Amino acid sequence: MNVRGRRGTGPRKQKRPNETNTDVSEDSSPVAKLFKTYQIELDTRYDKYERLLKKSRDLTIESKRIIFLLHRVSSDSNKDEILKEAENRLNDLFKVVISGISSELSKREFYQFLRAFSPGLQEFVEAISFYYYLKHEKLVHIGEIHYPDFAENSSEIPAETKSPESGLPLSALLTPADFILGIADLTGELMRKCINSVAAGDIEEPFKLCNVLQNIYEALCSFNYNRELKRKLMVLKNSTQKVENACYAIKIRGSEIPKHMLTDFFSSEEEFKENIDCDG
Repeated sequence: MNVRGRRGTGPRKQKRPNETNTDVSEDSSPVAKLFKTYQIELDTRYDKYERLLKKSRDLTIESKRIIFLLHRVSSDSNKDEILKEAENRLNDLFKVVISGISSELSKREFYQFLRAFSPGLQEFVEAISFYYYLKHEKLVHIGEIHYPDFAENSSEIPAETKSPESGLPLSALLTPADFILGIADLTGELMRKCINSVAAGDIEEPFKLCNVLQNIYEALCSFNYNRELKRKLMVLKNSTQKVENACYAIKIRGSEIPKHMLTDFFSSEEEFKENIDCDG
């Protein structure tokens, strides 16, 4: 019987000895193993960046709440109570959030992840410097932010945050650039304090704050600033001019000037910021 031409009835092709086995998994090749290593490394770095970003957001949110709390200081009767509450909350931020950022980083990784937590540190500088000004009536030094008094005296700070072996030291987290940008943001809070003082009938406080704002502006202008600091300096200059105009009105007309007229010297700072952003 002739079976030629029938399907599946032909002689089975034998496998040549030098043919490779196609059933072998491609994951066992050296190239696949190398790319798998890269994938794990990139995923680990991305996860760390996201954790630092979340900690930075937590730091920003709580710092803003502390600043809002500090603006309630309106008289000597409630000043000590509010400052104590703000101190405790700053201490919690220092022990939990900032120490958590420190434990995530090593010296080699610092600049790889700086953009993730830098905004939170700037907001923390703004909060602690505002607290420091209300308590001591002077600007804070960068060393006093690295190791605040309330954190140094606390025995509850995790031991690993003090050792460079487990992460980056806390004193190295805050760069001079972030400190300067945080102080530039502080000026906005000082201007709001000036508005609150005028509304409360205190016509002496604007002169103190005007002197502080002028000194900060003069000091920051001496730096080779980046674009972000340049924008903040324009806002600072505008705020200083408003406080100067209010002080001028008080000096010329004395206490007879109505409070609502003094507050008219302070327009919306956020509106001015938007104009600066549009121009840039």
